Amino acid sequence: MAGRLGRVGPYALLERLGRGGMGEVYLAVGRRGDRVAVKMLRDPIENDPDARLRLEREVRALRRVESPYVAQVLDADLSGDRPYLVMEYIEGENLLDGVRRGGPLPESRLITLAQGLAAALAIIHAGGVVHRDVKPANVLLGEDGPVLIDFGIAQVLDATRVTVTGTFLGTPGYCAPEVFADETVGEPADIHGWAATVAFAATGRPTFGRGTAESQMYAVLNGKADLVGVPAALLPLVRAALHRDPARRPTAALLADRLSRLARAAGEASVAETATRTPAEAARARAAADAKPVTRKAVKTEDKPVRKGAETTTREPATAAERAARRGGPGSAARPRRVRAATALTTAPEGAEGALGIPTGNAALVLVALLAVPCVVASVVYPLATFAITAALAVVIRAVWTSHWLVRSRKPGRARACLRALAFPLTLAGSLLSAVAWPGLPAAAAAFAALWVGSGGRLEPEWWSQPVPVTIAGVAFGVVSGAINGREIERAGAAIPGLRREGLRALAVLGGFVALCAAAVRAVAFFF
Repeated sequence: MAGRLGRVGPYALLERLGRGGMGEVYLAVGRRGDRVAVKMLRDPIENDPDARLRLEREVRALRRVESPYVAQVLDADLSGDRPYLVMEYIEGENLLDGVRRGGPLPESRLITLAQGLAAALAIIHAGGVVHRDVKPANVLLGEDGPVLIDFGIAQVLDATRVTVTGTFLGTPGYCAPEVFADETVGEPADIHGWAATVAFAATGRPTFGRGTAESQMYAVLNGKADLVGVPAALLPLVRAALHRDPARRPTAALLADRLSRLARAAGEASVAETATRTPAEAARARAAADAKPVTRKAVKTEDKPVRKGAETTTREPATAAERAARRGGPGSAARPRRVRAATALTTAPEGAEGALGIPTGNAALVLVALLAVPCVVASVVYPLATFAITAALAVVIRAVWTSHWLVRSRKPGRARACLRALAFPLTLAGSLLSAVAWPGLPAAAAAFAALWVGSGGRLEPEWWSQPVPVTIAGVAFGVVSGAINGREIERAGAAIPGLRREGLRALAVLGGFVALCAAAVRAVAFFF
């Protein structure tokens, strides 16, 4: 099929969706009739090496991230005369246009938006990517939740920076203060952009004013944020995320966890309010909903894969499968996954967390205390026991989140608990095999190096009978294993919001803690 605007590679261009400083985005159709969004460099800058590098960076960033809240990259050609990137086609308007058209979001939608956006940032940060341009125009209000787009200036943590000293890329009102102060720009910069974006959605006003770029930069650097109108439930999180010191801002994973609890509380309050309605009030509410169709306004964006045009939906809500079938194309396969993830983040009941009884808060500390004493005694008497304890904890941790992941799409209840209990032996065996490779291999390598150094550069035939070198090796094994497990817990928690991470974190650090205590006991015994 020939497109009205020609072709690029195997894609027929149908209409232009947006145009920005770096490129243009077109609605296109592939050979199989699938609808996609094609982003190309504009003619004047297609030979600019920095522009090509930014497009290549966007491809690298998107390919490192798989999330229901991030637009997927489907294809790319960066070596041709006019480089292009093919992305998942998402129906919806961006947050900037949505707020301008309909005003600030109600609190329930605002919490859902904030939580979904925080989850997206948690996942991209776990993948080693910093977006660096989180703003309302880069957040799509898709049918199944917010979607973060436009990674054109994203910083892949192992990549070379494009910008030079004294310049910056981004939108002044949504950049973090460290961008203007020429300080290190990392994951906390996205958290600052998250807060400014959520505040805009709550108030309908730019968080740092509508003035010139210089005045917005001054407001950002001096913390003069306009937060009047931000709901009280969100205000502490937004303020913390706007802190001038990047190290004092919460992580995206922490924000997503706190906001999932707010979403559950909001959902329970809504259910309670509905239950207290009189029959007459319920009938009036149903009549109002039936009489008011939902419309979608024509959308124009800048560098955004968004559909233009008008659409009216019926009052009967479509199922996830029906929406996926109606859209078609390569993005349709990902849509049910997005629906399930969004539902899990906003409607998971309190009882859904930790069906295996992993404690949280003070209970997690009590668990560590109860397990630590016998483990330390065993490690002092038998130094090799440190390795067994740390390895066993790593296997249990992996088995817990794996079993939780297996039933993530099922409703909480007895059937879900029984399924997890029945599948746990299988997940435990699989976790044992996988833990041998990760974190087993890197932890074993660190332990061997520590053992070699502790033995003075050579190993005795019966090295396991030497308590001091084995204790040092056990410390290295426990610390490396705990660090790897801790990172994996954060990544798993971002993808499985119902997972109780506090108890798992306690188990992750327990191996290293036991090894350090055993080493301290031996040191005290040696000197006294």
